[in-house]
Amino acid sequence: MIKSQTRPGKGSKSFIIAGVNYATCCSGTKYKNRDDLLLIVLDPGSYISACFTLSTMPSAPVIWSKKNVKKLHNKDQKLILLVNAGNANAFTGKRGLLACEKKARALSSVFKCDTKNIFFSSTGVIGEQLPYNNIIKHFDILKEKLSISDLKAASNAILTTDLKPKTYTKKFKIYNEIFTISALAKGSGMIMPNMATMLAFIFTDFAIDKQTLSTFTKNAVQESFNRISVDGDTSTSDTVFVATTNKSNLDLTKDKKKNALDIFYNELKAAMIDLAKKIVMDGEGARKFVTVRVKNAKIVDHARKICFSIANSILVKTAIAGEDANWGRLIMAIGKTKIKLQITKIKIYIQNILLCEGGQGINSIDEVSLSRALKKKNVEVLIDLAAGEKEFTVWTSDLTEDYIKINADYRS
Repeated sequence: MIKSQTRPGKGSKSFIIAGVNYATCCSGTKYKNRDDLLLIVLDPGSYISACFTLSTMPSAPVIWSKKNVKKLHNKDQKLILLVNAGNANAFTGKRGLLACEKKARALSSVFKCDTKNIFFSSTGVIGEQLPYNNIIKHFDILKEKLSISDLKAASNAILTTDLKPKTYTKKFKIYNEIFTISALAKGSGMIMPNMATMLAFIFTDFAIDKQTLSTFTKNAVQESFNRISVDGDTSTSDTVFVATTNKSNLDLTKDKKKNALDIFYNELKAAMIDLAKKIVMDGEGARKFVTVRVKNAKIVDHARKICFSIANSILVKTAIAGEDANWGRLIMAIGKTKIKLQITKIKIYIQNILLCEGGQGINSIDEVSLSRALKKKNVEVLIDLAAGEKEFTVWTSDLTEDYIKINADYRS
């Protein structure tokens, strides 16, 4: 019933989505020798949903876009997404919101659409005013360059400290109808749930109503972007947009339609998980990709809190960077959650090697095998609480001296 083909990280003309067009250019706002503006235009009839940062210090683009997502946009007009890199337009007061309004009016004039059909994302330095006039003067150039282009080029235009573009594209079949998901994201530092300094834009041609799309977006974000952490910091600008062009449709019975929606949700979630993992893999200064899993917890919240306590511990992250199986730091991270546990039942594994049980360490640890296992780029930490049946997984990275170098002079 379902057959899929995936090309993560590659743009492909065979995997394009009719009705989604991209254009990039260099505005010179921060970067002088690379594109830093991305324009995405969706055909009339498209729907859009979004999730935003839970930071109490949201950026002007988040405030603007959050307001517009709640409105009933004009389906007979195009949907516009504009992204700039290098300046977050965050904590910029009334002038920051004015920048959004000025850009929206200019885009409305160029593309003949309501300002409520226009959405913004910005990423970069917080607290600096956005030179919006410098961006507006490039709108005609962007309009001329619009095409169904390589996702990689679009992704490159929104990078900041990222080392790699992050894209995902896949075709899948439901009841003999072929659908596509194409996505791009950015993120490298200030990464912690409630999303983080990360932006993601996911597009599909699968026809779905706006309310269901919104529900699917929120649920999939919880199972992907809200399970990652690089440094434990939550940004002002986090945004995930999911949009459908509604170009493909299925005429199905009620039962088959539910099954089709289930399949689409799993494809959407898979796209988000892929992008979330790529953000962690490209974490600032990161050399290792770390999976932290807690199983057999009494309730999910216990497993979640312990996962993030471990993932955000500087001592744990530096031990992994140094390839040191210092399981005492895991005990510390578990204990500081203040969750009441039966200590003698807890088992701790690193790279599937049992290090601790019965309330104490294992005497017969094969240190040679353990050292060899920790040299791998992918590291797995497993905590078995033996307290119930719930579990949770978080993806994180190690912490190296390069993280300090990157962030010590970020603005220069």
